[in-house]
This record gives sequence, structure tokens and C-alpha cells, in this order.
Amino acid sequence: MNAAFIAVSLAWLGPAQGQTPALRMELEAAEKAALNNSAALKALEQELAASRSRAESRWAQVWPRVTADASWKYLSEVPALSLAGRTQTLGDNHNYSVGPALGWTLWDQGALREAWKSAQAAARAKGDERKAAGRQILLRARLAYFQAQLALEQVRLLADSLKLAQSQYRDIETRRKAGASSLIDSLSAHQEELHRRRLFRQARADLADALRDLFALTGEDPREDISLPFAAESGSGLPEGSEPASVLVSLDGPERAAAALKSAALAQFDASHPALRQLAEAAEAGRRAAAGARAGLWPKLQLGAKTSLDYPNGPRLEYFNQNLVALSAAVPLFEFGRTRSEAEEQEHLARAALDRMDQLRQDRMRDWLKAKDRLLSLAAQAEIDRLCVRETNELSRRIYDSYQGGSSTFLEVQSANLRELEAKVQAARTDAQKLMQLALLDDLSQKEQ
Repeated sequence: MNAAFIAVSLAWLGPAQGQTPALRMELEAAEKAALNNSAALKALEQELAASRSRAESRWAQVWPRVTADASWKYLSEVPALSLAGRTQTLGDNHNYSVGPALGWTLWDQGALREAWKSAQAAARAKGDERKAAGRQILLRARLAYFQAQLALEQVRLLADSLKLAQSQYRDIETRRKAGASSLIDSLSAHQEELHRRRLFRQARADLADALRDLFALTGEDPREDISLPFAAESGSGLPEGSEPASVLVSLDGPERAAAALKSAALAQFDASHPALRQLAEAAEAGRRAAAGARAGLWPKLQLGAKTSLDYPNGPRLEYFNQNLVALSAAVPLFEFGRTRSEAEEQEHLARAALDRMDQLRQDRMRDWLKAKDRLLSLAAQAEIDRLCVRETNELSRRIYDSYQGGSSTFLEVQSANLRELEAKVQAARTDAQKLMQLALLDDLSQKEQ
């Protein structure tokens, strides 16, 4: 478990006697935990290290290679020469040679150098893939956090709505007993309370789901039962008759999250996004690989040198020092077009990567423009939502006062209460959608260097 994340983002108020544990999770800490927890990101880091090692190995092939060569063999029969009644063996049963050897490709039309540059480009592509994956994980963590924010706000709003329904039902039941209200109104008020109770219970389940999604991304163990969460900021507590809260949840408010992402609304489209650079580098790797493959159609010149201690020295059974310098050249004459086909394969892959890059740039530009449009629309909707919340709140209060005075029906009270709840829930959804669009813009926009 990430101890730093627990220390920063989870503030557990140890449940003393009868005390409900409290959970505090901050957006910034959730982002860091999601990045640290991602197994996919860790795998990409290992692949990046492997790509860099591969590029280093390709670079080493450009330079001379020195090895320690040793060989030994045993001959069951040693040739012999008979002359003038004398027999002279031409060697020994045991033969060996040991010493350092140097090999160097002097000329290969740049095949080894192009292979090195191709491996470098592939490593850069893997690095960009890792950066793009990090952005995606960050986006997913933010979206999950904002979804939890919305679910938490809906729990709070429905709790307040249920408390209002309960208060009105008690008031109407008291009036009915005093003969000032009808049984129909009392039953209607009770049905309204039951409806709000059902919505409230569903909202708590939705919040539990959202929290579990968030914890799954961060890789943390909530350590406590989150099946029946409730908003820690709800000062008046749970509505009457509700199941006790298993944990009190507190998240950053929308204003704080919006402040952290406000620069995304003004940033320009990121034409050099890591996902685009990844494909550009993949195309470069393919182009270099194709050039290296085509170099195989030309002659290749290799130098070899060796100094060794050998035995035997022909017919003389003694050790001797042998120095060797060799120069060899080779050119392919006929290979069924293998080299050309390999080069064409890499060229096609390079062009395919560029085509995918162009398509991805178009898609991301479209998504960036759509997010800008939605954000502009949501800003206008937020102003309307605030006005609706204020007016529906005033309207529901006045209609209930009018009902108590006998000038309105309880159906009008129910309708006003519903409009007020819908206005508040819509305002919360608009705020959450604004944050989600800001998070998307942040993913698609240029970052400050």
C-alpha cells in the first residue's frame, strides 16, 4: 500500500466508541496514487528501459569487437610421412589455439548505423507511449474522482430533500389529526417521503460504486466498509429512519478542482501530444530500418585480426605465436528478393504510422474543439442552473406556505419540491460535466514546459 497516499489523502478518524469513521480524499493525492498504482504504466517503463538497452546494443555493433577465442580438438589419427626409412608425424593428437581476436565492419553502406538510429527512434516512441499512457491514467483518475464528487453531492441533496419530505409529512399528519388536512394529502405526503427515501438509498449505492471505482484506480484499500457512505459535510446528519453510515466521505469541492484545471480552458491544442509523437517516431524507426535493410544490397567490407598461441607447429610439437590479419568483402548476388522485400515492409510500416498519426491528429483536434464548445455551453448552463435553484427554492417555500394557508393543493407542493430537487441535481451535474471537460482539455492541450 502506498503509505504516502494514505498519509496525504485518507484522513481516518479512528472510530471511537460509536463514532463513524471519516474518509477524506484529495484530488491531487488520488492522481498521484493512480499513476503510482498503474501496472500498465510500470510495464511501459520496463519496455522503455528495454528499448534503450536495445539502442545501446545497436550502437555497440558499429564499433570493433574484441573477443577471446579459444579452440581445442583431438585427432584420433595423425597424418605421418615416411621418407628414407624414417616416419615423421605431421602434428599431434591434441590441437588448440587461444588468443584475442578483433572484428570490425569497415563498410556496409551504413546498415549498422541505420539500425542504431532506428532503435533510437523506437526507444523515443516507447518513451512517448509511456507519457501518453500517463496522461490517460491521469484523465481516468480525474473522471472517476469527479463522478464520485457528483455522487456525493447527489447523496447530500437527496438527504436534504428526504428531510424536507419527512418534515412536511409530519406537519400534514398533525394538521390531518386536527382536521385541517385530508387523508389524501397525508397519504400523498407519505408516498412522497417513500419515493425520496428510495432515491436516497439508491444515491448512497451509486456513491459506493463510484468510490470503489476510484479506489480500484488508485490501488488503495479503503480499510473500512464503504457500502453505506454518507456526506461528511451534511451538518444535520442522516434523515430519520435511514441506515447508519458506514463511513463519512469528504472530497474536494468543485471549485477547488476547477481552480486546479482552469489553465486548461485557455491552453492551445497540443499538436505535439505524446500519442502523436509516438507515431512520428515509429515512422522514423521504420524509415531508418528500411534504409538499413536496403544497405544490404551493397558490398560489405569486414576486417579481422587475431593473435594467438597455437599448438602444434605443424610437424614440430611446440607452441608458437600466430598473427593473422584478414580482409573480406561480400555482396549478395541472388536471394529471391529477400532484402528488397524487408526494406519495402519497413517503408510500408513507416507510411502506415504517418497515416495513423494524421488520423489521430484530426480526431484529437475534433475532440478538443468539441470539449471547448461543451465547456462554453456548460458555463452558460451553470448560470441558468444557479438561477433555477434560487427561484425553485423560493417557489417551493412560498407554495408550501400557500398550502398551509389553504390556497394551494398538496399536488402543487409536490410539483414544486420536485422542480427544486431537479434544479439542484442538474446544477451538480453541470458542475461535474464542466470539470470533466476541463480534464479532457487538459489531456489534449499543450503543457507548460
